[in-house]
Amino acid sequence: MLRKEDYICTTPFVYTEVFDDQQFLCCGNWLYKDKDIKQSENIKDNFYSDKAEYIRSTILDGSYSLCSETHCPKLAGLKNNIKPIDFIEKTKENIKKIKEETRVSMVNFCFDRSCNLACPSCRVEFINVHGKERESVEEKMNQLNDELSTEIERMYLSGTADPFFSNSYRKYLTNLNPEKYPNLHHIHIHTNANLWTKQFWSKLHKIHHLIKSCEVSIDASCKETYDIVRKGGDWDKLIENLSFIVTLPNIKDFHFSMVVSDDNYTEMLDFYYLIKGLFDKNAPTSKAYWDVFYNKLTDWGTFSSEEFKNKCIFDPNHDSYQDFLLEFDKIKHIKNKTTNLVC
Repeated sequence: MLRKEDYICTTPFVYTEVFDDQQFLCCGNWLYKDKDIKQSENIKDNFYSDKAEYIRSTILDGSYSLCSETHCPKLAGLKNNIKPIDFIEKTKENIKKIKEETRVSMVNFCFDRSCNLACPSCRVEFINVHGKERESVEEKMNQLNDELSTEIERMYLSGTADPFFSNSYRKYLTNLNPEKYPNLHHIHIHTNANLWTKQFWSKLHKIHHLIKSCEVSIDASCKETYDIVRKGGDWDKLIENLSFIVTLPNIKDFHFSMVVSDDNYTEMLDFYYLIKGLFDKNAPTSKAYWDVFYNKLTDWGTFSSEEFKNKCIFDPNHDSYQDFLLEFDKIKHIKNKTTNLVC
């Protein structure tokens, strides 16, 4: 087992997630207390705040005291002798370098919750922000354009919405001028892919060369389960779009995620074969990397405490936990996977 004390997670030194009312240096769900660094409406000031520096110090001292090893797949990976690509060996030279290079180089756009789906694992209703909420989204867009455009190297759209449904994100992507972002070299798209059609992709032609990775949230391996866990989604449209997406030559990293619960845990292996089959059939000679991400269901307040408890099939106290272990054993041999389902 690799020891966290021997490595530096570089994420909090170069990355920020910006929400409408919060800001983080990592996925908020992968951290414990004192995780919100927002102290003002200025994204850059928050990134360099005392609170942000304290969070970074818990990485450098090797304690990772604010990080959840049960939710962060990177720390979970260390336990399985897998070193994440953004972890570096903790040496005096690397500590000095990471401190000197701390900057807002990657931004995750999380300040718009608009989405064409209403997945029970995420929300209780369909959301499409408007009015003052839309104005707030636009204000943050302007701030990124005016204050951070020369620093940003990577963008992540989006941790909370579908970037092809959100009016603000969609407009931003179609109108993005690469010349205004001289250091931008990578855009990561996180989507449910229901709207990622050939027609819409053609509208993004100015930034095709920048979109180099994606994550598609699916959570199922068949239409019957998809209709339960991805409310509002169209399975047939999804498969049609995925068959196109996997052929895109500029995308070098494909990730396909499954939020694991009692609804779908028996499909974990089938989910892997679904994705493998898409590449085998539609992009058999592709040199791109792809993997599947099995992610624990998170409590976003969409279930009652009892409902959430029943859905956490991966909890050792769950009545069907042994059944879950049998299913988990089926995917242990899969190499191209990421998971925080620590067993």
